[in-house]
Amino acid sequence: MSDMTRRGMGMAAALAAVGAGLVATSRTAQAQAGKSTWERIQETKTLRMAAPISEPFLWKDVTNSDKPGSVKVGDVLWRGLAVNVCKQLADALDVKLEMVDTTYGNGVAGLQANQFDLIFALDGTPKRAAVVDFVPQALLWYGTAILAKSGTAIDTWKAIDDAKLQIGVPVGTTMETEIMRRAPGAKLERFQNIPEMIAAFQAGRVGAISSSLTGMTLASARLPNSIVAMPNPPALFPATASIRQELDPRWRNFLTTSFAYLANSGFVQNALNEAYAFRGVDISKLQPVVIR
Repeated sequence: MSDMTRRGMGMAAALAAVGAGLVATSRTAQAQAGKSTWERIQETKTLRMAAPISEPFLWKDVTNSDKPGSVKVGDVLWRGLAVNVCKQLADALDVKLEMVDTTYGNGVAGLQANQFDLIFALDGTPKRAAVVDFVPQALLWYGTAILAKSGTAIDTWKAIDDAKLQIGVPVGTTMETEIMRRAPGAKLERFQNIPEMIAAFQAGRVGAISSSLTGMTLASARLPNSIVAMPNPPALFPATASIRQELDPRWRNFLTTSFAYLANSGFVQNALNEAYAFRGVDISKLQPVVIR
């Protein structure tokens, strides 16, 4: 091998090393330039809340009622536990609240794409926990419930399984997963959102629907000749919020402390009571939510 060839190979190796260093430096710079959720909220003065429609957590009040429990964001009047909690968070941070339309099926992808800063009531599962984070403090614990026509046997998962009950479920939710696991004989019809699912039940296209016990209790108030049950054995899950995975702990820490205060101070129960009362549910006949 000639000296010129050796010098050429050495120069190529040196250039390759420089190139690799530049790529690494570029990636490091990009990572450093990325803002954490806490930094983005502080700089933009905006808290972006995911808005999948699901009562009693979140829905639009098209009547523009002045009854307690409403939150005005832009030109839209919102109701539900989640929006009332998020309003408290925004006020504490002295920032503006912004609602971002989405679905629970798109919750994980929306967080990863930085479309919003948190999404409520997206249940934590091992698969989801691999790619997004969850606030460790729950606002409450809730159960998977079934709403069906009066006279339908829904008290146990075995009864549902034996009857091969046709059940509407919101796609991408814990309800979908739990019914498949606990009553594999049930026939599931999947819907992108709760209102579509309820409309299908009203039209008789499904024999039952499933969501949280709180949500199905609300729905039953406007669905005559319906019953609601949390099948035994109960499937209980913490209602919290999902956020992006990131090294900066300040957003997660802020939410953890805030959720504990709002749950234990009675704020969560009061917000739920207002949501129920708005839909005409007699709150005196309801059990308090489970807070641990």
